[in-house]
Amino acid sequence: MNIEFNDNFDEVGDKGISQTAKEFEAMVLNDESHYLNEDTYESLSEFYIEKSDWVLAKKACQLGLDQYPYSLELLLNRTQLHVNELEYEEGLELLDKAATFFPADTEILYMKGVINNLMGEHQTALELLERALLLSDQKDDIHFHLAQTFQNSGEFQKAAFHYKEAIKLGYDNEIAYLELIYNLEYLNKLEGSIPYFKNLTDEKPYSHYAWYCLGLAYSRLKDYPEAIRAFDFSVVIKEDFASGWFNLGHNYMNEENYEKAKEAYEKTLALEKPSAEVLTYLASSLEKLGDFLGAFNNYKKAAEIEENWEEAWYGMASVLFEQQKWMEAIHFAKKATKINETNSDYWLLQGDIEAQLGNMISSIEAYNQAANLDPENIDIWLNWSLLYFEKKDYQKAFEIIYNAIEEVPDEADLYYRATVYLVYDGTYNEAYKYLQDGLTLDFDAHEQIYPFFPNLKTQKALFRIIEQYK
Repeated sequence: MNIEFNDNFDEVGDKGISQTAKEFEAMVLNDESHYLNEDTYESLSEFYIEKSDWVLAKKACQLGLDQYPYSLELLLNRTQLHVNELEYEEGLELLDKAATFFPADTEILYMKGVINNLMGEHQTALELLERALLLSDQKDDIHFHLAQTFQNSGEFQKAAFHYKEAIKLGYDNEIAYLELIYNLEYLNKLEGSIPYFKNLTDEKPYSHYAWYCLGLAYSRLKDYPEAIRAFDFSVVIKEDFASGWFNLGHNYMNEENYEKAKEAYEKTLALEKPSAEVLTYLASSLEKLGDFLGAFNNYKKAAEIEENWEEAWYGMASVLFEQQKWMEAIHFAKKATKINETNSDYWLLQGDIEAQLGNMISSIEAYNQAANLDPENIDIWLNWSLLYFEKKDYQKAFEIIYNAIEEVPDEADLYYRATVYLVYDGTYNEAYKYLQDGLTLDFDAHEQIYPFFPNLKTQKALFRIIEQYK
């Protein structure tokens, strides 16, 4: 049905975009055609783009361009939709068409630069963006995309410069701060940039992003107390800043303040749609607090949101392992290693569970996988060797530790464990050599050998030898 004009159709200025959108959707559903003014089509297309409703956004652009083929905003919005669907060539063609109508428009240059960057044509993108920078009033956006292009072409120093320029000019987007941190970290200039970030908070004391950026810098440098202070400021300034709460949680975890971490993750979940990632971190904090039921339930929720979220399956296995529920735990551990066969921690936990179930062959296979993936993780070797020690096969237990020392020769724990196995094997001279090496590497760590010898006489003999060495 074609209708030239409908006096009852509300334009944007009458009742607002939401009401206009409802009427537009009814028009599309009923296959009607109304004559709307150019501003209405522009507003509708932008409204749907912001909502990520590409179908209706395209419909608004299409109908608008049918009536107003020279509308720059509609041409640019339609280009944006091509970009969203990775149709870069089509986007460039539309911009070329727009340029014939508006040869001096800087936004056309800017969008051509952005698309060329996405296509990997970095030099062309830089030329276009630098031309746009000279002509445009909105320089913050262009600096940001110059930074992105330089970063994509491996010029991290120039990228960092343009991110800073974008921020200085008021580019208020979390991505700019995150990417600046990334570039400075890559250049090994993060520590030297702390004065810059502090100055940013002086210049913009009420910018939650400025404090957030300072927090990220401190967090990357492992200065967790300062990071907590900065992130705390960011969420005081903007209480609904989910990223600030999320990173605050991480830093409380690093400081082993698990109660505070739990509260920060719960706040994050209250502010945004629950994600597998945040649920997993919340579960981890609950696990550390000994709330195994709460931890398991949140790991489970994470797996329900994303079935292949490996950390959730590993977490459930870990919680059940802590509760000595071996039969239940093994299912979740196997699921984790099935999803990701290259994570040594998953194989280590699977090996530990199989060992508790008495499945020696399966346990050995899992430990072997873990050791191949991460030979410098001494926990793998120590746990693996215990399998043989508990079976009184002391030579084989020592052999595992000997192989570990070949991989990690500076770990005192391995020498002390070798000492234990050699003493049990009756190879005392060899045991004494390994004990000496362990004492040289870390004298205080020798305490770990005593629990292996419940016999008081043996303990006293070892104590005398160690005291002589001291």
